[in-house]
Parts: sequence; C-alpha cells; structure tokens
Amino acid sequence: MDWFILILIAFLIIARILGFYKKDDSENYLINRPWVQCHESPPRHAFNIKVLKVITGNSLLAELPKEFLEEKKELNKEPFFILRLNHIEMPEYTQRGGRAAVLAFEGLLIGKEVKAVFQHSTIYFEESLATLYADDRNVNLELTANGLAWINKKYNKNLAYWKLLQKAQIKGFGIWSLNRNIPPWKYRKYSLSNEQRQH
Repeated sequence: MDWFILILIAFLIIARILGFYKKDDSENYLINRPWVQCHESPPRHAFNIKVLKVITGNSLLAELPKEFLEEKKELNKEPFFILRLNHIEMPEYTQRGGRAAVLAFEGLLIGKEVKAVFQHSTIYFEESLATLYADDRNVNLELTANGLAWINKKYNKNLAYWKLLQKAQIKGFGIWSLNRNIPPWKYRKYSLSNEQRQH
C-alpha cells in the first residue's frame, strides 16, 4: 500500500507539471452563490488532520493524525493516507459536475483547520471513510446541501443527508441543475464496460 501511495503522488506531481491534470473551472456555475452552510461542531473524539491534496471529488490525501505517529513508526508506514468521504459520493472527475465537486471540496478544506471522525477506528487508515469538519461546519453535509453529492441508499440511511439532498434536488442546486444525471457508481460501471468493449 505504501508503494501505491508513493506511485500515486508521483503520478499526480508529474501530471500537474505536464498539464494533464489541470483543474478546469468551467463548471464554476454549478457552485451555488450564496453557498449553503451546515454549521455543526465536531465531536470531541474527532482527529485533527492536515489535508495535502484533493485527489478526486470524493477522496483526498492527508497527513496521518499525530496521535498515530508512534504506531506509524512501529509499522514502518508513511505519514500520510488516502481518505474518502463517509455517507456521500460525489461525481467522478471525468463526469459532468466532477470538476465543480473538486473545486468546492478544495475550497472547503485547503488551508483550513480540518477535523475528521472516522467510521472505523483503526491505525491503518488506508481508504478510510470519514466525516470532515472545517471551521465548525460539516463538510459532508454541506456538499450534499449544495447539490454536489449523491447518496447511495444501500449505504446511507441517515435522514439528515436525505433531507438536504431532496432540498438541493428541488431547488436545482449544483449537479441537480443538469439533465441526464447518473450516479457515480453507475458511471464507473458504464466506463468500465466501454473500456472492456474497446479492448
């Protein structure tokens, strides 16, 4: 897993230098103004994390919380990990709304004091699911409220998220202003099928 993360970081750096992964702000119109804020103080057991980079709309690279640095040394692990958002799923970067999701996600996290509540308590953290808080605001809820996230009913029964999702859909916020929206999990499935057909 350590080699995978190192290779991923190297690829992202090279791609940025060569201009392949250049952020496209042409979807700025999907980020609502005024922005809907979801104020909520993080619980006491939340960990302080430093966000290094938003990888896609639904995942980021962060430094391992200081509370686990000792375990990290014992396990010979790198001091960073990939984190994914709990409860929600944002559009893939290559599908409509994906660039707007990344821009919004970066705006909420980069340069802010971020706290994370992990779904499962573990010292390994790889592909961890977490609810994020920045400036006493629930980032996961906020992305939902502003129409930049889907909810998979198979994994999320939380009514607070569903209510905000329905409001965003009714008001046509973010991706809900687009026609022919498809959930990211279906988009990935279709993309994989197309790739297999081409080979």
